[in-house]
Amino acid sequence: MLKTRALTALAGMPALLFFAYLGKYCYAILILFLSFLALREYFALARKGGWKPFETAGYIFIPAVLLAVYQSNLLLVISILVLLFAFLNYLPVFLQGRVKYWESAVTFWGIIYTGGLAGFLLAIRLLPDGFLLTIFLFFVIWSADIFAYLVGRKFGKRPLASRISPKKTVEGFLAGLTGSAVIGSALMFFFPLPYLNWQGGALLGFLSGFVGTIGDLSQSAMKRSVGAKDSGSLLPGHGGILDRFDSLFFTAPFFYFYLYFTGMI
Repeated sequence: MLKTRALTALAGMPALLFFAYLGKYCYAILILFLSFLALREYFALARKGGWKPFETAGYIFIPAVLLAVYQSNLLLVISILVLLFAFLNYLPVFLQGRVKYWESAVTFWGIIYTGGLAGFLLAIRLLPDGFLLTIFLFFVIWSADIFAYLVGRKFGKRPLASRISPKKTVEGFLAGLTGSAVIGSALMFFFPLPYLNWQGGALLGFLSGFVGTIGDLSQSAMKRSVGAKDSGSLLPGHGGILDRFDSLFFTAPFFYFYLYFTGMI
């Protein structure tokens, strides 16, 4: 299991970094592709839970939102999301009996959870120092995951959230936070970011690791609510796209807003 997990990571990480380096439409297409795969898994989980989401809406609105993000048009992003909300609210009215209200709500949440959150990964890459900030985000999230997995697997005793993620431990959680803070601090000695020193890098790494863990637990809660172990089987040793990218999706908006509200961007 560990070997398979490591081989998948070694194959996937360089590819993700390469697309991040290319940036522009190449990275945007990758984010769109990942969003579609994540949405597909989300809808599969929803169906497993007995819901019938209106799937077509997701595959129409996600490209529109990402295109608006790519154009750095905040007003258009907000307009598309409001239109999506209105559209999904009207469906149960005009399609009485065929689309239930809560199925519209489940659909809306899935689109926001996948394409909406992933849009912040694109927004971060479009910043002036977008490539370095993207690498920073990737590395601290990966560090939190690796440290938590290795330490939790060998030394973990106390469960962190036994009902939704039995294998996660307090020891692993603390190791993950430590790892993300250390890596965040260390990267500042290599990245020419004048608004982040090693202390700021440690703090941002720590916060990103914490938020990423919450995102991972949230995804676990979603899976447990429908009796699923993984969101999919696309990535050997990891599960599905949501299993691998839940922390990144969840952390991206917090990361972006931290930079914004602290005046770094």
